[in-house]
Amino acid sequence: MTLKTALLFLCGAAGGGVAYFLGLPMPFLLGALVASATFVLTYETEERSFGKINPNYRVAFIAMTGVMIGGTFPPELLGVLPKFIISALAIIPFMFVAHAGSYAIMRYIGKYDVKNAYWASLPGGLVEAVLLGEKEGADLRILTAQHFIRIIVIVLTVPFGFFLITGEAVGSAAGESFGAANWHGYDVPLIVLIAAIGYVIGKGLRLPAGHLMGPMLLALIASVTGLIVVTNPPWLLAFCQLVVGTALGSQFAGINRRMLITSLGMGLLSVTYMLAIGTGFALLVQSFVPVDFTAMFISYAAGGLAEMSLIALSLNLSPVIVALHHLFRIFITVWLGNLVYQYAVKPRLSDETL
Repeated sequence: MTLKTALLFLCGAAGGGVAYFLGLPMPFLLGALVASATFVLTYETEERSFGKINPNYRVAFIAMTGVMIGGTFPPELLGVLPKFIISALAIIPFMFVAHAGSYAIMRYIGKYDVKNAYWASLPGGLVEAVLLGEKEGADLRILTAQHFIRIIVIVLTVPFGFFLITGEAVGSAAGESFGAANWHGYDVPLIVLIAAIGYVIGKGLRLPAGHLMGPMLLALIASVTGLIVVTNPPWLLAFCQLVVGTALGSQFAGINRRMLITSLGMGLLSVTYMLAIGTGFALLVQSFVPVDFTAMFISYAAGGLAEMSLIALSLNLSPVIVALHHLFRIFITVWLGNLVYQYAVKPRLSDETL
């Protein structure tokens, strides 16, 4: 670990500690995110850049988060999974409506060209959308900045939204209602072991977000079959929040001030629109699913798969169900988004250049 990276994580820890002391929602995730982003933006000048931190830090703790999510899956939930078919299928029209509105915002308010507006406004698939968009000639910097800001803004606003509505600092105890005080000394090594094996399986099978889904599915199978019972220490969930939040904040590295201001503006408008649409869809499907509105709202909030799963885990809101909805959203967004571009958008662009 370099000195810069060590300072970054120290800032993240300080930000998480301050947020926890103030009783803010999701303190270790949001406090670390804001503090690390501030550190990066302050550090960078025209003469020096911060650079990117090693992604393995984030990957390792997301893998452990996957284990903690999968371990919450009770066997009796298998019987009610079919009841979520309607909410899962509703993601398809949600994706089209969310993308269309976000595209209009970036195209006509942000003045992005068609390629940049199309790929930057997809409601999911950060890595996949950026790679596909770059292949089609979109600006890699715009796509990366816009998708990271989408995730960051949603991660920041959703917990604060719960705070404003309920008046309670949700998740302020780092998921103590989810964790257990009677955890054992072998639980942490067991979580690390399942995370490592699940990571290898997820990557080997080329699962979407394999570093999260592999460990989650492995822990889920172990939990349902009763082979292994893992008790999640509350402090480990807090530490995972801290690392993920710090890593998210570091993504502001390399973004110049002008692009940052534009991307933040478009991100705020786009996220406000997508959260409004997500709220509507959550209300529509609520009566068809065996969970409350809050779990469905988290399921339709178009943030990152790992980050929204971590929020659901911290708030004790059916984290497996939330993760599966987001996995389906990302798959549908990338697959259908690419099909629409290839067969509807790209031919029109070709005709306009002739």
